[in-house]
Amino acid sequence: MSQLPAVFKVQEARFASIDANISTESKTYIEHVRAIPGHKWEITLISTPLNANDLSRAFGWACSLKGRFTAFTAVIPRYSDTKGVGSGSPVVRTATTQGATAVPMEGFSGPVNGQLLAGDFIKFANHSKVYIVTEDANSNVNGQVTVNIHPQLMKAVPLNTAMVIRDVPFLLRKVRDAQEFKVDGRDGCIAKLELDCREAL
Repeated sequence: MSQLPAVFKVQEARFASIDANISTESKTYIEHVRAIPGHKWEITLISTPLNANDLSRAFGWACSLKGRFTAFTAVIPRYSDTKGVGSGSPVVRTATTQGATAVPMEGFSGPVNGQLLAGDFIKFANHSKVYIVTEDANSNVNGQVTVNIHPQLMKAVPLNTAMVIRDVPFLLRKVRDAQEFKVDGRDGCIAKLELDCREAL
């Protein structure tokens, strides 16, 4: 499994949440939308300005992915860590089935308001899908909290499955087989590398 190399320091990340819906429109222009269980993140990673040597190394790594063939993991600064308190070692309190949007957790310190905040990215140790927290999560005196997430669980989470809330890794795959960069000699051959990616499911 490849990893985003240290030389590719992320300056900017753009996120898109893609839900799987089926939409039809009648002849009277009434739209019917049906949700189906499916979701992916599309993420564009833009590096900090790279000098010629670092650009060559980062570009070489990007080429080693062979376009869409090889998935890689990326911990994205400012997004892969909770903005909440995040104290303790949270694990699943009650085995939760695929399709659920609320997961009972324990192992947080408590009572604490704002253990997790809406917009935090989290994942479970038994599968690679990354979820987003949809409501602030406050732990009780026993360190328990029910975490509301989007999308619905793509895989069941057994009892005592760890929840990852720091250095959350996204498993990504490039959107296209082509990879390019442009160097402007006027700025001393400084350039940025951009990776258009989607979640690898």
